[in-house]
Amino acid sequence: MNNMESIEIKESPAYRMKQKKDRYEMHKYWGKKPSNDLYHLISKYSSEGDILLDPFAGYGVFCCEAYIMQRNIVCNDLNPISNFIQEQLLSKNVDFDKLDAEFNLIVQRLSSYVADWYKIKENTDMVAITVLRDSKDEIIKCKYKVRNATKFKEYEFTKKERELFKKKERDFQLDEWIPNIDLIENSRISAKERMAIKDIFTKRTMACHSMLYKLVNDISSGSEKRLLLLAFTSNLANCSKLVPPIKSRGDMTPGAWMTGFYWGETYLENNVLHYFKNRYNKVIKGKKDYLSCFNTIFHFMGLSDIGKVDDILQFSKSTYGYLTKNEDARSISLPSESIDYIFTDPPYGDSVPYFEQSIIWNSWLKLNPEYDNEIVVSNSPLRQKNIIAYRNDIEKAISEIFRVLKKNKYFSITFHSLSGSEWNCLTNACIKAGFEIHDLVWLTQKTFTPRQLNRGKSVKGDVLITLIKPSLKKSFNKYNKNDTINYFEGLLDTIISGRQVETNEIFMKVVKEIFDNSIILADVNFFEILNSRFNFTENKWSK
Repeated sequence: MNNMESIEIKESPAYRMKQKKDRYEMHKYWGKKPSNDLYHLISKYSSEGDILLDPFAGYGVFCCEAYIMQRNIVCNDLNPISNFIQEQLLSKNVDFDKLDAEFNLIVQRLSSYVADWYKIKENTDMVAITVLRDSKDEIIKCKYKVRNATKFKEYEFTKKERELFKKKERDFQLDEWIPNIDLIENSRISAKERMAIKDIFTKRTMACHSMLYKLVNDISSGSEKRLLLLAFTSNLANCSKLVPPIKSRGDMTPGAWMTGFYWGETYLENNVLHYFKNRYNKVIKGKKDYLSCFNTIFHFMGLSDIGKVDDILQFSKSTYGYLTKNEDARSISLPSESIDYIFTDPPYGDSVPYFEQSIIWNSWLKLNPEYDNEIVVSNSPLRQKNIIAYRNDIEKAISEIFRVLKKNKYFSITFHSLSGSEWNCLTNACIKAGFEIHDLVWLTQKTFTPRQLNRGKSVKGDVLITLIKPSLKKSFNKYNKNDTINYFEGLLDTIISGRQVETNEIFMKVVKEIFDNSIILADVNFFEILNSRFNFTENKWSK
């Protein structure tokens, strides 16, 4: 084994799960990495005019930061909603006066329709903002605010009012278009057999959404329409059955939709127009924040901004622009050795089945994901997306990253998984492709996901690995199952011998050793070996 201290294992205390820049709050897409950390990576591993790539770009935070810093960027993701978000984020083409005029007209035409649905009592201006409903969709009580009042009040519905509203929903005929699409059955995310998009909304919110969607399409056009649709899609989960109450703070305190299509004994149904206004304001703030970056010092450095391009060949060292792609990461249409730096946050196995969950957004925009080409581990019985498929797919994607990256240039990858098998897939893919380790950093989170908190022995946070593409590939060692088990046992004995060690430290040293020795491992879960051979007390492992 190589000396474990040959690369310093560092921790980044700056990592924050919450994005503080308005440009990254325009949509509720998951997995946004902290822009401050990305800024430092971009500064360290690239120069102005370089061409940078994120093949699993998600929301587009990395690409946006790089573009603002006068790098040419290729922003790619196979998920159509992700690609849609990236394009609205990066575009500079917006007429705020036109956008405001269209928004105000939509609100004007929608207000009476929504008020009729959310009115608490006839002949009053009491309109519900949030309604507590039970698992049978019965209304219980609501929060409302009288015109010109500063505070919300609560109102509990009478039995007669409940019956009248139940009849109103039951008798209502929905005439406007809604997406008639079934969810993909997957118990992992509570998507039941024959469960459809309409099932995750009440009839009231579905009616209001469908009318809002119609008005956006009828009234708006061009880039302004796309920004309104960005606000519309971001608002969908807000006004679905997927908003849980935080019961420790009261049954009317809203939580947030994280993942899955589950609602419990009660849920909070939000007023579609009220929350759409909030999302619209976030889009406006986000676009203005983004555009303000192009009046900063970055734009007095001598480079020419060419904006959106259609081909990477339009990039040069004296210009910078952006290219968005909606392509399979296993086969990206880019020339070999054309990219100066790559950063990505690839799919974490079965942590988030992005396409299956993005159906809430893709369906309304009439976008059709290429489910067969998604790199994921899915529990869905309808998809052949197991760990074997994931291993093959991630190897092809990493090989493609190696192909398009220039020699002696860097590739940074951040990854989190509770599965040793998924980590095995990733390290094997990088070593097989020919990458060598350059740096290893633990990204310390301020908060953790429920899955991490519920599994005390698991790693907490993400690992950031920076690799280099050498001029010449070195050979690797391929271990069979018995060799892999023996290797893990010996390595863990060395790390833990005579002391107490946290899971994160063990994990980092294991990853580092695998890369240092260029070992292709059999599919053996080192977490299971760790658990079977060592004791775990007070969040530390010992003999």
